[in-house]
Amino acid sequence: MKTDKFVFTKMALSTLLSFFESKRTTILVMLTSLATVAGQQAFSFFAFKCPCKPTINLYYGLAFSTVPALVLLIIGFSINSLTWKLIMSLRKGSSLLRKNCKLICYVLVSIILTSLVAPVTWIAVTLLNGLYYNCAMSEFLPVDSWNVFENMSLHDRKIILARFPCPKVKITGIKNINDLRTEGNNILLFQSQVAGWILIACVTVAAFLTVCIPTFCSPLSFLHLSYWAQYIDNENTLFQETSKKHSQLLALKHIKKFFGFTSKEKEIKTICLPARKDWTTVSGIDMFTKVEDEFCQYSLLHTWADESTPSGQYISVDDVVA
Repeated sequence: MKTDKFVFTKMALSTLLSFFESKRTTILVMLTSLATVAGQQAFSFFAFKCPCKPTINLYYGLAFSTVPALVLLIIGFSINSLTWKLIMSLRKGSSLLRKNCKLICYVLVSIILTSLVAPVTWIAVTLLNGLYYNCAMSEFLPVDSWNVFENMSLHDRKIILARFPCPKVKITGIKNINDLRTEGNNILLFQSQVAGWILIACVTVAAFLTVCIPTFCSPLSFLHLSYWAQYIDNENTLFQETSKKHSQLLALKHIKKFFGFTSKEKEIKTICLPARKDWTTVSGIDMFTKVEDEFCQYSLLHTWADESTPSGQYISVDDVVA
C-alpha cells in the first residue's frame, strides 16, 4: 500500500514538474509581473511623497512613472540572451542573418515583447493606482465649471490645484474646498485608470497577434512546431550542461599542469610547487588573450599551459605528509 502511494506521489510530482517545465516562459512572465506589482506598491508606499507644488509635481510624478520603467526595460534587454546573440551575429557579419530580414524582425519583436513585460506592468499598475498621475496632473485639472476659480489668476489657480493630492495640506479662502478636492482627485483617478486599462488592452491584443501571426504563417503543423520548440529548448539545456563539463575538463587539464594535481583526483602522489615566474605569468587580468588564432586562449593560465614549460619543483605527497 505504501509502495502504491509512493509511486502515485512520484508520478504526480513528475507530471507537475513536466507541466511547469512546459509552461516555463509563461510562469516566468507571471512571476516577473507579480514582482513588478509588489515592487511598485512598496515603492509608492515608502518612497513617493508628492511635493504639492506647481511644475515640480509634474516632474516628480513623471520621474516615478517613467524612470523605473526605463530601468526595467534596459534590464530586460540586458538579461535576454537573444539580445546578445543578435548583436554578436550582426557584428560578426553573418551573411545568412543579414539576408533574412524576417528572422531579424521576428527576433527583435521577441526581444522587445519579453523585455516590455516588467516596464509595461509597472506603468499599468501605476496608472491603475493613480497616485503618480494624480500628483503629476493635478495642476492641469479643468476647473472652468468651478465658479470659485473664475476671478483667480492662472498662477494662483495652479498653486491651489497642485495641493489637491495632499489631503494634509490645508487650503484656505475657498468655500467647499474639500468637496472640490475630492471631485478633482476622482476625475484624475478616472483618467489614470482608463488610460491604464487602455494600455493593458492594447498590450494584450498586440501580444496575442504576435503569437498568432507567426503560428498561422508557419509552414509546419501544430505538433511539428511544438516538437521544434521542445527540441530547441532541450538543445540549449544540453549545450549549457555539456559546455560546463567541457570547460571544466579543459580547466582541469591546465590546473593540473600548474599544480601537478587537481582536486578531482582520488590518489595524489606528487604535487608541483610553481616557481615565481609561473605565478607572475598567470597572475593579472586578461580575457581571451589570443583571439586572432583559430583556437582561442581563454585566460592567462590557458596561455601559460599552452606555451610554457613548468619551472616549478615536483615533490612527493609522502614527503609533505611526513
